Amino acid sequence: MQEKTNMLADKSVRLGLTISRGKRKVFKNNASKNTHITVQSDALKEVDSSTYLGRILENQGGRMQMSEPARVKHEQPSIS
Repeated sequence: MQEKTNMLADKSVRLGLTISRGKRKVFKNNASKNTHITVQSDALKEVDSSTYLGRILENQGGRMQMSEPARVKHEQPSIS
């Protein structure tokens, strides 16, 4: 995983892209117990869940689970 992360960082620099420091996270997995994945010498924050496009992604026992997006109830305006 670290090799792929390094390759992505190198290619993004060549294309003039930057990787946002505030949004860099990685899901915890069995292989990352003692090693941290880094980008530009900064360790990525390990998380068990994240929200992407309104859906919650969760790591449950090594399997990725995606919840349905929350439904928003829209109230009809009342006419007096």
